[in-house]
Amino acid sequence: MTRLDNLRRARRAISQFHESERIIAWVQKQALVVWLMPSRRRTILFVAAIVIGLMRTFRMYAEGNRQESSADWLPPLLAFPLLFGMIYLLYLVAVNFRKLPSAIRHRPQISLHLLFWTMLAFLWLVPNDGGIWRMVLVLVAISLPFLIWRCGYMLMSGQRGKSQDARFRDHLFYLWPVWGGPNTPIGKGLDYLSQREAGTPESYSRSVLSAIKLMALVALIELTTLILGATVYADADNPLTRTIGIFAIGLPHLKDIVTGRTAASRFTTWVSLYIELISDTLKMAARGHKWVAALRALGFNVFRNTYKPLLAESIVDFWSRYYYYFKELLLEFFFFPTYLRYFRQHPKLRMLVAVFAAAFVGNMYYHVLQAGSVLAAGRVVEVVRALSPRLIYCFLLASGIYFSMLRQQRRRGMVEIADSATASINKLRRIAGVWTFYALINFWNLKTLLPVGDRLRFFLWLFGL
Repeated sequence: MTRLDNLRRARRAISQFHESERIIAWVQKQALVVWLMPSRRRTILFVAAIVIGLMRTFRMYAEGNRQESSADWLPPLLAFPLLFGMIYLLYLVAVNFRKLPSAIRHRPQISLHLLFWTMLAFLWLVPNDGGIWRMVLVLVAISLPFLIWRCGYMLMSGQRGKSQDARFRDHLFYLWPVWGGPNTPIGKGLDYLSQREAGTPESYSRSVLSAIKLMALVALIELTTLILGATVYADADNPLTRTIGIFAIGLPHLKDIVTGRTAASRFTTWVSLYIELISDTLKMAARGHKWVAALRALGFNVFRNTYKPLLAESIVDFWSRYYYYFKELLLEFFFFPTYLRYFRQHPKLRMLVAVFAAAFVGNMYYHVLQAGSVLAAGRVVEVVRALSPRLIYCFLLASGIYFSMLRQQRRRGMVEIADSATASINKLRRIAGVWTFYALINFWNLKTLLPVGDRLRFFLWLFGL
């Protein structure tokens, strides 16, 4: 055996330590692993969910209301039982789904979101000096975007007939999850989590070890991000800039180029576009790995949120790999309901409408709900103005996904010799095409106050127009 073979074996042993039978056998014998059987883990998560929900309600109130008052504790203290009661009522709806009126059974998600918008409409009509109860309702309204998709998964479970035997505690632990995360439900709902739950000490050991591996990857990604910031951008607030900043390229950030803070050539701008995509992907991977690592440590060996998107060879594949649970949300709540209901006799039109329902309409709607306190205050024009560039981003994304799916359908059955030089070149060409597409549409998602007209002029300038 050559030295190279030994190095390969050593690298695999280190990178795949979570699959080592010897390590798994040792971990599964540990007292804590044996004691933390699924029922105990769920009990801990149920109690933690109540604490997390209360803390989150107080934190959201503190972030939205900076005015000091002797009664600062009262609105969140009143809002929390209201939120808890709404969740419990929705749980009863899921459990008794077959007994609901036909209109709700056929459109449970629309009914849920109508409830949210009815509350918003009521808030818009109530004067700002409506007293403490208006403050409570505002707090409930800005808390619902975090809960609404999670409650949607709960209703979906009821619609599938899988909630009849589920207890309230079986749902609550993922509605206010201890593993945190954004408004997108990381780990989806009870149906998916139950499928991925470790039921034995051995499977729990594997889940814990895979969580440790993910946290090691987080450390590696964050180190890579720091090195990238120091050597490419020479960021002043980067702790590595003093050490290795002398080797920095000094590339300006895309936001600085777009807003005119830094003048740059067209070539430099294109390079900045690609580096911005790489940087955003690394940051998303680090955040997602932390959420999933926490889930796996708790015994739910769920799929990663981000899995090598920069190696994707198609636009639709990148979309699936970049933010898996957001993609799943759009598929579950927008794509499949549209695809299964409309244009069954017209396959291409059916696919087009379903893709746009998810990647365009659903994507935009999700980010409208992200507006939170601005939306609750009725400043709709402000929300529209802020999301106008994203409208173009979502349109381009949906178009790219649709044509990528058509291309994949055409390529089915085509054989390419994997080890040939032509195949390698074609693979690199496809990856480069995916990078270019997402780098360009990512420009429209750039967080800056630059109006759509100025962005469009800048976008055309990239192509010499």
